[in-house]
Amino acid sequence: MIKSTNKPKALFWIIAVIALLWNAMGVAAYLFQAYITDEMIAQLPEEQQAEFLVVHPSWYTGLFALAVFGGVLGCILLLARKKQLFIY
Repeated sequence: MIKSTNKPKALFWIIAVIALLWNAMGVAAYLFQAYITDEMIAQLPEEQQAEFLVVHPSWYTGLFALAVFGGVLGCILLLARKKQLFIY
């Protein structure tokens, strides 16, 4: 009997780890944006201060959070080689 192993190649692991790091940077950016204080904004250069004074709608912030946390979860499942999140 011939056993076939369906192991992913090294390129799979490289791309999956890079994607996880990329999405982790997105999570860090979201958390920085969500929890920055007025004192921290005051310490930034003027160009960056103007970016934080722009008020985004709540749906924009919610979608940003959903996207970055969903991306991290997807990459973790990809690295775990799971086909589905929920088992019926």
